[in-house]
Amino acid sequence: MAVSQERIDYPELLRALGHIIQREHLSEVNILEFDRGWVITGLTYQSTAQGFMRVPADLIVSHEEVRKLIRELAAQRQPSHTTKRGWFL
Repeated sequence: MAVSQERIDYPELLRALGHIIQREHLSEVNILEFDRGWVITGLTYQSTAQGFMRVPADLIVSHEEVRKLIRELAAQRQPSHTTKRGWFL
């Protein structure tokens, strides 16, 4: 299988990894890059009968998953076209 070598800008990479970290509600995070992607480790919360407890969580994110997420996040940031209605808009 051919691997896409599309370059990822570092700020976009960090934005995408941060989105994953927030989505998974991770704290005390470590990020490790390897040849096929990234390993993200941290602590998350798990619901119990007594409340919540902190449990370790490990995520493996491929280069392609990050590229897809970067495209999705960029599409969300596209400004909507507004019509001018006055002097300042």
